[in-house]
Amino acid sequence: MKSNYFSRLAHFLPRIFPTSPTPRLVNFNPIAGVNIRARSTDVFWLFSFTVLLLFILLWGTATGSYQLSLLKSWQIVLSPDSAPERLVRIVWEFRLPRLLAAALCGAALAIAGVILQSITRNALASPGLIGVEAGASATMLLFVVIMPGLIPISLLPFSAMLGGFSVAALIWILSTMAGYSPIRLVLVGVGITSMLSAFSEMLITYGDIELVESALMWLGGSLHQVSWAQVEIMVWWLLVPGLLAWLFFRPLNLLILGDQVAFSRGVVHRKIIPFLLLLSVALTSASVATAGTLTFVGLIAPHIARRFCADRHGALIPLSALIGACLVALGDTLGRNVFAPLQLPAGLVLVMVGAPYFIVLMSRLKKV
Repeated sequence: MKSNYFSRLAHFLPRIFPTSPTPRLVNFNPIAGVNIRARSTDVFWLFSFTVLLLFILLWGTATGSYQLSLLKSWQIVLSPDSAPERLVRIVWEFRLPRLLAAALCGAALAIAGVILQSITRNALASPGLIGVEAGASATMLLFVVIMPGLIPISLLPFSAMLGGFSVAALIWILSTMAGYSPIRLVLVGVGITSMLSAFSEMLITYGDIELVESALMWLGGSLHQVSWAQVEIMVWWLLVPGLLAWLFFRPLNLLILGDQVAFSRGVVHRKIIPFLLLLSVALTSASVATAGTLTFVGLIAPHIARRFCADRHGALIPLSALIGACLVALGDTLGRNVFAPLQLPAGLVLVMVGAPYFIVLMSRLKKV
């Protein structure tokens, strides 16, 4: 049992950093189903990335301006009543909320990326590409920079969600006026994203300098002001849409084969795609409202997950969520510690690491 575990683990790094043009995957037929070997492989990788995520979270609570051992950090997390008040405050009030928020936001963006890549059958589709992130960001900038104090701070996340939903609705209407097409959906999203990015730049240029400074920190994917209340809200915004997306893993397995194949198996794409798009918007808007713009997570996490479980969405969705959570939690931890006392936003760290990785990944894939 132990040797089998390490023999599987030996293939971990080649899959994360590919050296071959195409990933080594278990053969998968969405119509025939999943064999026993594929299921055992999926369980193994789900367990492995769960352990990795827990380690990153524990390491993140132990590192910072005040260093703790992993054992001490574990004890404080499990039994805060028996630890010194100062250490409890460091872990429970400052480090743990932002780490959990990072993991939740990363998981949400990863699931949104899986949905968008599957319904568009485009390997480059992501929440940032179709305008949802740009819509949520522009709406929050409008209220924070131009109309400060118009709505309470507690309602700002809902304004971001409203902006994300509005942009998604506009993109859907424009892309389906002449009949639904995955390519048209992506192209319309790119155009809307460009317009909203220009609008956001205009707001930043003419806004008050103090308000703009705080807005720029948020746009960079900073998590330093996250509270437990935001974590609790984000839990529900991840669980409900994420679980609903997972329940549709069989239709997603068929949609990647084409509309005709999916329709022949009873999947009416005109009914199911708007609902799946709505789930993706909910996940993305909640993440943007909590942590700002976290670029590349919704794009890279599904690609990494597919190297372990192909397009078996029953495993792809939770595995992508775990990988996305690991990426953002690790990015936030590195941003706090590598250049200390200077703290880099998690979004900036993800861009620095994610962009080169994605370039290498795309250069080695034969098809995108």
